[in-house]
Amino acid sequence: MSKKSRILTMFMMMTIVLVLTGLSQLQAAEKVTCPVSGKEIEKSDAVGSMEYKGKTYYFCCEGCEAKFVKNPEEYINKEVEGEHQHAEEGLNEHGEEGMHGEHQESLTAIDPVCGMEVKKEGAKHTYEYEGKTYYFCMAGCKEKFEANPGEYLNAVDPVCGMDVKIEGAKHTYEYKEKTYYFCMAGCLDKFKADPEKYIK
Repeated sequence: MSKKSRILTMFMMMTIVLVLTGLSQLQAAEKVTCPVSGKEIEKSDAVGSMEYKGKTYYFCCEGCEAKFVKNPEEYINKEVEGEHQHAEEGLNEHGEEGMHGEHQESLTAIDPVCGMEVKKEGAKHTYEYEGKTYYFCMAGCKEKFEANPGEYLNAVDPVCGMDVKIEGAKHTYEYKEKTYYFCMAGCLDKFKADPEKYIK
């Protein structure tokens, strides 16, 4: 083999190695969304995965995977239902659709009943509960909240990031004078083993 051929061969091999390394890094950093909690995670960090109807779903924790396996359709349709919820109930009193997209967190709030974003400034539907003001996109959401606030108040599981209803929560733990809520016993056990890891 001539010197020129050897150099060309080495160059081709280095190119292949670089391409494969790049693909590997891209795959490792690929983001996926847990269909149960809605939490965005790196694919490489997924606790589990499941193929359903030709699509692979990835999960942030064992609890989410177990819930999905039990009833996949509930979580596949959840996002679609959320998008159409207010289409069924009607537009807000101004005849406008809810606001989505980029926003400044300090200027908007999340309607605790339907999950829509609401502009704080000029909001017509608000309710004070236990020292905190809640904002609503329409009168119907406010009325539901007034009737039973506890039903709509959620806490975030510090281990998996899943929303947990405070009312009737089965898995709770008090740490440094603060109560934490968990979606399942597994998350609670992980938190107990190293609370600081999940608080940070």
